[in-house]
Parts: sequence; structure tokens; C-alpha cells
Amino acid sequence: MAKLHLQLITPDRTVLDEEVVSLTCPTETGEITILPNHTPIVSTLISGELVAKEANGESHFIHVAGGFLEIRPDNQIVILADGAEHHFEIDIARAEEAKKQAEAVLQSQSMANEEYVMAAQILRKSLSRINIARKHSHRRKAPITGSGVLHD
Repeated sequence: MAKLHLQLITPDRTVLDEEVVSLTCPTETGEITILPNHTPIVSTLISGELVAKEANGESHFIHVAGGFLEIRPDNQIVILADGAEHHFEIDIARAEEAKKQAEAVLQSQSMANEEYVMAAQILRKSLSRINIARKHSHRRKAPITGSGVLHD
């Protein structure tokens, strides 16, 4: 069975470096699923859930906070993400706090366009992180809080 070699890299660390049979990720043009022998492309990622499936049936559920995806010839995938964390690394309390702060900014009557855009991005990212963590909470491999992962 053909496999994909996936490298998911952030400025802080390599989040995943694995052989997978499929990868589903959020792009600016919609969610895409990549299988072996996919046409080479480069795409922009948005904040959302990335699902990498291994041949043994195991899956990695990861929040990506945007970045770039490159599908290379010979089944090589490189993702350079602004931030990424496995579902079990997400600190729900921190994500909830970031969500509340972003909502408060968005309800403010006087703000610059840049502030609005930034608050909307933080809100979208926080909601995505919360949804991924809750959706996969039964699969936890590590505690939710105190992860030390740099995000928000």
C-alpha cells in the first residue's frame, strides 16, 4: 500500500513526522483530503482540524493555526504551520479565555479595522481549538491543562 510521508513543522517544533495513508486539512478553498499519488500542489491553510490517518488505523487529530501545505512528487507532504497542537495538548481553559477576550473586543463599538480582524481571527482559532479538544476528548493521551504549548 502506498503511503505519504508527512512532516508538520511549526516555528517551535516538529509536531508530526510520520508515514500516513491519508491527510485531511483545512485550506482557504475548503477542506481537502490527500491520498497517495496526489497531484503536487501548494495551498494556504486556515485555522482548523487536520486529520492524519496511519495504515494501522490510528489517527492524529491536530489543530493547525494556519500556514502552508506543499504536496511534493513521490508522496511527500510538508506543512509549515503558524502553530499546531495535537488534540490532547489543547488547553481548553486557555482557549475559552482567549474566546471570551476576543468576543469582548468584537462587541466594542470603537475599534480599528485591524483590531476587528485580529479579534475575529483569535475567536475563530479559539473556537476551532475548543471544538477539536472536545470532539476527541475520549481519545485523550495526556492532560488538557498545563501543556505549556505556545498558542493564543
